[in-house]
Amino acid sequence: MEDYSSLRKEKIRLRRELSAEERIRRSDIITDKVVATEEYKNASTVLVYADYNGEVATDRLICRALLDGKKVYAPVCEPDFKLSFYRIFTVDELMISTYGIREPLKIEYLKLDTAKTDDDCVCITPGSVFDRDGHRLGYGKGYYDRFFSETDISHRIGICFDFQMVDHITPNDNDIAMTRVISD
Repeated sequence: MEDYSSLRKEKIRLRRELSAEERIRRSDIITDKVVATEEYKNASTVLVYADYNGEVATDRLICRALLDGKKVYAPVCEPDFKLSFYRIFTVDELMISTYGIREPLKIEYLKLDTAKTDDDCVCITPGSVFDRDGHRLGYGKGYYDRFFSETDISHRIGICFDFQMVDHITPNDNDIAMTRVISD
């Protein structure tokens, strides 16, 4: 298995160096591309992260999905390195967690029933590096790979800035590829 830690750090550094205006401009382009996909158009449920650490900004995408009448869920990072998704009705419901990431409140009746995810569910997925085959590097803890291995999410869309794309990432046995990667 290759060590991608320096590549991951480099891409995260480049992300952080974007000005706020440039990050939003590029994020808006990505949002427009996401909402134009058939996966998004046909989805009744959208799982989407709240951006952190210079990631592609997602507030506009979350608002758009809500306005489009979709059920929107945001992730919570659990102590056992698993993700749980909770339904949100506005961006303002996201609160800063102990990790410094905006997360929804853990209200049990709003928790996603992963047994009911199917073809009308799309997961918008962050990453530090993506390749043309949909492989990704996150932060190295495996949260999304664990989630995808335990659920049946057909549409996994990775989003990133162009400079986060590389020709090839050698996946390990636990990595689950994206079905599509969208950049600016």
